[in-house]
Amino acid sequence: MNFDEVEYFLANIKSVMSCKIISDANNNISEIHVLSDSSRHSKQISRDIRTALLSHFNLDVDYKIISVAQINKNISINTDFRLLYDGYTNETSSDRIKINTKLSWDEKEYTGQAEGIKTEKNTLMVAALSTLDSIKKAIDLDCFIVEDIQTAKVAGKDVMVAAITQIDHGKENVLIGSSIVTTNKIDSTIKATLNAINRKICLYIKE
Repeated sequence: MNFDEVEYFLANIKSVMSCKIISDANNNISEIHVLSDSSRHSKQISRDIRTALLSHFNLDVDYKIISVAQINKNISINTDFRLLYDGYTNETSSDRIKINTKLSWDEKEYTGQAEGIKTEKNTLMVAALSTLDSIKKAIDLDCFIVEDIQTAKVAGKDVMVAAITQIDHGKENVLIGSSIVTTNKIDSTIKATLNAINRKICLYIKE
C-alpha cells in the first residue's frame, strides 16, 4: 500500500500540521509520526488518528505506534503555501538544452534554470531540475533530489511520473508526483515534479 494518500488525509485532521508513516517489510504500519500545534491535547489527536484510519482506510492500529510532537502554537507553519506553475521557456542548440521554469506564490516569482545534454530522457531530467531550482529559490533550502522521471500509460493517456527524494534531517523520503500529458512532456514533467513536492514545502515556510 502506498501511504502518501493516508499521510495527506491525516494531515487534514484538526491541529495536525504534518504526518509521516513508517512501514515494515510486510508493508504494515509500524510507526506514525505526527507534528501538531499545541491547541489540542496529544491524546485527543492520537484518538482522532486511530478513528480516521479505521473509518476511512479500514486500518486498525495500536495507539502505542502513534507519536505526536507538538510545537508552540505561536510558531506557525504556513500550510496554505502552494507554489503555482507559471510556465517555462527553453533554449536549444544542436546537442544541449536549457530550461527556465517559473513558479509563483503571493505575487512573488521564482525562476529556476537547468541545462544539460539534449536527449529525450535527459531533457525531462533537465525540466525536473529546473523545477527544483525554482523551489530552492522559493524556500531557500536545497533538500530535494530528482531520482527518476518515467512515462506511464493510464486510462489510455500518457502520464509523466516524477520520483523525488526529500532529505529530512538525514532521512530519505521518496515523493511521487504525476501529471497527464496535455501540452508536451516537458510541461507535464514540471507539473509532476511540483505535484510530488508541493504538499511538503509548506513545512519549510514559516509565517
